[in-house]
Amino acid sequence: MKSQDFSSPVDVTPVAESPAMSHSLLATDDFAILTKPYLLVTHIPYYQGENGAVWLDRGWHHDLTEHFSYLKDFLLCAPCLPKAGNLDLVRLNVPKTTRLRLFPLPPHTSRLRAFGMLPLALIALWNAVGEAEIVHSTVGGWPYPPAWIANPIAVLRRKRLFFVVESSWRFSKANKTNRMFKLLDSFSKSMARWSCNHADLSLFTHSSYRAALHTKGCGEAYVMPAVWVNDGDILDAGTAHSLWEAKVAEPIRFLFAGRLMVNKGVDVLLAALRSIDARGVEIRVDIIGSGERRQTCVTASTDLKTVRLSVLDPVPYGKPFFDLVQRYHMMLVPSLSDEQPRIVFDANAQAVPIIASDTDGLRPHVAHGRTGWLVPPGDAVALATAIERAVSSVADLRAMGMAALCDTRNLTHGAMHRKRSRILQAHFDV
Repeated sequence: MKSQDFSSPVDVTPVAESPAMSHSLLATDDFAILTKPYLLVTHIPYYQGENGAVWLDRGWHHDLTEHFSYLKDFLLCAPCLPKAGNLDLVRLNVPKTTRLRLFPLPPHTSRLRAFGMLPLALIALWNAVGEAEIVHSTVGGWPYPPAWIANPIAVLRRKRLFFVVESSWRFSKANKTNRMFKLLDSFSKSMARWSCNHADLSLFTHSSYRAALHTKGCGEAYVMPAVWVNDGDILDAGTAHSLWEAKVAEPIRFLFAGRLMVNKGVDVLLAALRSIDARGVEIRVDIIGSGERRQTCVTASTDLKTVRLSVLDPVPYGKPFFDLVQRYHMMLVPSLSDEQPRIVFDANAQAVPIIASDTDGLRPHVAHGRTGWLVPPGDAVALATAIERAVSSVADLRAMGMAALCDTRNLTHGAMHRKRSRILQAHFDV
């Protein structure tokens, strides 16, 4: 890719809408339409292909395109990378009703490069914020979130700041004894709290984030879970009943789906499976995902005897993923962090109950004993006990799965964005 200019934006040419594009782009009646220049600042990269084509990670594409339903002058400031063939990318098509301008940030390929490119990042963010009237930023990013720069610029330039907290601002607990990470963790929390208290509007995926960060803010603060399930992804009751009729006669199968990282509870799950295996209990568990702990999972799958553990290759989010999920009796979500995993809603949409850690991010969405079971985070013994209990409780699993399906009817990706558009309109008078 030729040398990138970080000082000026790039306009993306709109294309004609087609049936293959997001269904919500064709039905905007329930959205509050925003016409003022709206800037989204994120650490999630976009990819530049041939002839100026823009490509996104499949999951990010799923969410970003929903913004086109209600944002008509959309600015995106994000790291720009060259398109690579080994990535699961989807081309970004912009509807004719929306103008999209890209403000590329230097990519964070290493910590040294990231800090060395700070002046260019500052220029790009200054220019992007200057073109916008509403600035939407989020926590997250390595080694520093772009919001740390964008938010003070937005306040200085008297822009309307919309701050969204949907992931943890904390650094990995695995590094809690490292002095550098302790300093970064403290600074990150201070910046997140400063941003919330200076924002005109804040949005949090759960109430604990709001309580921790929105301490002196004058702007309004809302709690709204992050959901990526589309209306068409949710099983109808008849199909769900039919699936369970078949599953009650089959051996109980468990699924872990997510990034294979320490903070997702992968090591806790493996410890629980080893204890079950040591007692000679026969169960079937599949793990799907990628990450730093994948090889550890593969090794465990060969060491276990009565526990049949399989490590599956990732499948695209959407129908292939939901078709996979609905085959299982229970989802395992042993998360260690306080984040709100979207997988809980994915499972519920397929009438699959959950064994989940009793964390701030999961507790509001798992009704213990009705839609799933909660266990203490990091407690491999409690997790093993719950898994063994499930093996002999298929009737309970079915009842909890159907209750979870009922609860998720109004929790969809489109509904989340429709509600967000109305909140933005109400507070920013667009």
